[in-house]
Amino acid sequence: MKKLILITGILVYSLFAVAMIADASKGNKTSEQVQFETYATETVTEIEPKELYVLKSDEGRIVVVDAKSGEIIKKTDTLVSILPEQDRRMLNKGIKVESDEELRLLLEDFCS
Repeated sequence: MKKLILITGILVYSLFAVAMIADASKGNKTSEQVQFETYATETVTEIEPKELYVLKSDEGRIVVVDAKSGEIIKKTDTLVSILPEQDRRMLNKGIKVESDEELRLLLEDFCS
């Protein structure tokens, strides 16, 4: 009788293991995996930075340029020549600005 119970237990356990392996090989995803993949996709699209402005040098002065149209939005009276060399290089390349607050802070730093 003990052998019969042992063999039945091993058989049930083996069938359960085979069913689990077969299910996993079909590529079935748990609800946690599906939720994570959905979240990850949504998060990536929300994180992408959106460049609004470019701070750069034009005719020896600092200007604010609209990133989409390329038009000058604001011309400052600040001469680029009075700034440190590193700041001048950054302005020659163009400093990407992603928000109005960031623009305000950069203009305060450069123009004060």
